[in-house]
This record gives sequence, C-alpha cells and structure tokens, in this order.
Amino acid sequence: MSSYALSLLLAVIACVIGGALGGIALARPGQVLGLAGLAEGEAAPTPLLAEGRAFGGLLVLSHAGAALYLGYQPGIGAAMAFALALAWFGAALGRAASLLIDQAGGRFNLGNLVFEVLIGVTLSLPFFSAGRLVLRGGMIA
Repeated sequence: MSSYALSLLLAVIACVIGGALGGIALARPGQVLGLAGLAEGEAAPTPLLAEGRAFGGLLVLSHAGAALYLGYQPGIGAAMAFALALAWFGAALGRAASLLIDQAGGRFNLGNLVFEVLIGVTLSLPFFSAGRLVLRGGMIA
C-alpha cells in the first residue's frame, strides 16, 4: 500500500470518528453538552439542546461529505479533509487558549486537546501527500 493510499484510508477513518461524534451529539445532545460543561445532563434548556443537535448534524454531514469525496475524487476529498483539519486545529487552539488563560486543566481537557490535534493531523495527511494512488487501470490523483 502506498503512502498516499494509507493517508486516504487514515483520513476516511478520521472522518468516520468525527461523524460518529456528531451522531452522538445528534442523538444525545444533553449528555454531550454535559460532558463539555455547558449543561447538566438531560436537564439542558431546549435552546441548548437545539444547538447541540445542530452541531451534531454539522459534524455528521461535513465528515460524511469529506469521506465520500476521499473515496471517489481523492483530489477534491483531500481539500475537503484539509478544511476539516483546520476546523479541528481551531478547536485545539481554542482549548489550548482555555488551558493557558482560564487554567482549565485536567485530564479531560488535555486528553481532548491531544485528540483534536491527532484528528487534525490525520485529516490533513492526504493534502500533503506527494504520492499517487496506483490502481489497476491507471493513476488517480
């Protein structure tokens, strides 16, 4: 397996993970908001639940679209995955700022910071891969 094919596979797996997180937020927004410290479990106010579900839908469809294009049009998919990587890096930057400015440390925040950076790096791999995916019938760039 070439490095380009491996980067595409890893990016698709990262898209599945991001989409699954969105699915959890879509199905159980109260619990996700509770984990983020924005609400107390299922007792979250209705507008917060709506925001949690909207965020979940955003994650599901954006990651599904990127995974779809990574499989069928890898050049376009790599650009889409890179845009998602920038979003994950932005989340990590915000979390790092919270760690430094708010002193909101702890294992939960540090673990999420590492997770967000790793997902961002994985999603950006196809964009920076110089190789080509070689198939039986030719090359796909």
